[in-house]
Amino acid sequence: MRRDPVTDETVARLRVQARTDPASGLPALAAALRGRIYGSPRPRPEDAVPFLEESAEIYRTLVADGGTEHLAAASHALSSLALEYSIVHADDLALVARQEAADLARRAEVVRPVPDLGRAAVMRADLAHGLAEAGRFDEAVDAARAVADRSRAVTEQGGSDLTWRLLDLTLLLRLADRTEEAVAVEHEALAWQRDGRAELRALRAAGAALWFADLGDPGRAHHLLAEAVRSCERLPARGGTADFGFNEGLRSALFARSGVRDEQAAADAPDQLALGVDPRQRLQPVLGLSLHHWSFSLRASFEDGLGVLVRAVEAITGTPEASCPPDEVCAPAHTDGPAPLPDDRDLLVTLGTLTRRLDLRRAVLGDHPTCYAHLTLPRLRRSVEIERRLHATDPADGTRRLVRALTDLAMAQLVHGDNADATGTLHEAHALAG
Repeated sequence: MRRDPVTDETVARLRVQARTDPASGLPALAAALRGRIYGSPRPRPEDAVPFLEESAEIYRTLVADGGTEHLAAASHALSSLALEYSIVHADDLALVARQEAADLARRAEVVRPVPDLGRAAVMRADLAHGLAEAGRFDEAVDAARAVADRSRAVTEQGGSDLTWRLLDLTLLLRLADRTEEAVAVEHEALAWQRDGRAELRALRAAGAALWFADLGDPGRAHHLLAEAVRSCERLPARGGTADFGFNEGLRSALFARSGVRDEQAAADAPDQLALGVDPRQRLQPVLGLSLHHWSFSLRASFEDGLGVLVRAVEAITGTPEASCPPDEVCAPAHTDGPAPLPDDRDLLVTLGTLTRRLDLRRAVLGDHPTCYAHLTLPRLRRSVEIERRLHATDPADGTRRLVRALTDLAMAQLVHGDNADATGTLHEAHALAG
């Protein structure tokens, strides 16, 4: 149903109605204030906040006496306010608003239960990520576990929603240094997908292999790579891209999770300040969270670090990095073949590490599907080329890095439907990891 846009004149008229007939006017004004930020022209984020703050205050009044009619709308308004707070980097206020939105949604579903996941769980998931971004990991785990429990109760076997919820929970448990619990949840997630689509099973197993390798469990990583190979072998040589968005979102989350150690190591080293991580910032990017839940504050700092990393790589290669311009006409920045690799081994190690961190950040921020074949896959192939050269000079030290680069590439090949290529890449990674 098409709705007329909310204008300043609409808001002014409803202010009069709210004074003369509060029973009908106040709810209408609260809804219009929220709708105004989506009107045309849309206000700047800093100008949208007052509209939403006023809307939220009206809804607080409407539900303060135990009334239930406006609970759902109040929850929506507080959720919108939290998002705008994040956009203007008011992180503490955003977290408070997320908590209030989740509480209101829970009250609304007590009055009117829903058979599916429900908005209360979705808002609690947002709250979990906000808590994690603020460093309150144990509280974030509690919230994420409640969401996973709800999803488990309403999701059919192999369903994608529980895949996301369990993935989020493993990430937050890992950030809270509760590794044994995280491993147990990881096993549940893998079992949940056992009868699901083969490409999802392969993606999940490959991503788990990366994580277990980083946890220092190469035996389990080797077993999971074998499982990923078996799933790949069930797929046609060439797949479609109908599920590109979901598959790439899952790959990005899994890929970024395996890079948590890369970023944490950089944050712990003062000499890495110029390489995309600022340990003086109160909030650091929480890697690997679903793309649907990144706060804009963290995305901004993540993008700033991306630019620093790009310049560091360009300084080593002497070649501009490829990019995807706003018009989505994607092409490599250079057409004379890949950038030459340095001969010095220490410089090559540095380039390999920086390149992977670049690929991790790009995965989290997201490339448009039309750019994938031109940008994402060539970048990951370049990482493999770097690691092959390092492995040739020192197999004992370079095997783990090459296995990781091959697994990264195979996951992206799966997303793009290059199933035959992914199978071959995973076979190579599995053989090296044995």
